[in-house]
Amino acid sequence: MIRAEETLLIEDKEEKTSVWPAIALAIFAIVVAIGTLKFGLQTLTWLEAKNLASSNPWIANVPKPIEKTPPQAKPDFVKLFEFEFDCPWPGKSKVERTLTYGIARYDSGQVVVFFDPQSSLDTIGALKASSPLDYQKFANIFAGDPVDSNYGLYQAVYSVSPAQVSPLMSVGDAQRLNTLMMWKLAFGPDLSGDGPFYSLDFGSVRGFQFGDPASGRPVAVRAFDERDHQYRFIFTIANGSTAKITQEDINSAVQSVEPVPFIDR
Repeated sequence: MIRAEETLLIEDKEEKTSVWPAIALAIFAIVVAIGTLKFGLQTLTWLEAKNLASSNPWIANVPKPIEKTPPQAKPDFVKLFEFEFDCPWPGKSKVERTLTYGIARYDSGQVVVFFDPQSSLDTIGALKASSPLDYQKFANIFAGDPVDSNYGLYQAVYSVSPAQVSPLMSVGDAQRLNTLMMWKLAFGPDLSGDGPFYSLDFGSVRGFQFGDPASGRPVAVRAFDERDHQYRFIFTIANGSTAKITQEDINSAVQSVEPVPFIDR
């Protein structure tokens, strides 16, 4: 027969054995709770970023710099909406105007659409004119690295990607990146699709290019000068034409855009 003392020892051993899983589970729960408090928002932002990248691949696309090329000389400029720019194609151009954009069609087959800079949304100006509370909320997103121009805003938004999000980042960084990713989806590319995406820096004119002219498909450009004028172009080819547009052609047009001198108006 098993003595009472031995029975108690066995029961005590079994009790201790069954208690350890419960203790381990409790410790795990505490660790999870602490991690949730410290990294919960960051983890949720990270998971959301991965989901966004899966459902909308374009959000992971960040602009690659395009090398600056010398302008290609041409004696005359296209003048639209008190601005002018040079396109280095042979032959004359026929210009059509609407209230918000103009179209220059060249005899050689190239077509350029230029949007009226005055019709472009001045996002920064609108934010500064809003209530101080609303503007402060916007400024808080860029705390430590303020944005005071429309180009700066587009640069910050277009440069963000889900790959920059980590569960271990600070709460402030997680909130900032999450907001910028939402804005990036709202801004979207200037042409549909998730094709090539580039940045342009010609000194006095900087911006972004959507598409590659080597593909033969339309290319869109959104650029800004030193005074924060916003220039939007679409470069394409007339239907049935065998003409081509090169990256050097686009560079020449974009880096030459400027307000028409007052004496020419």
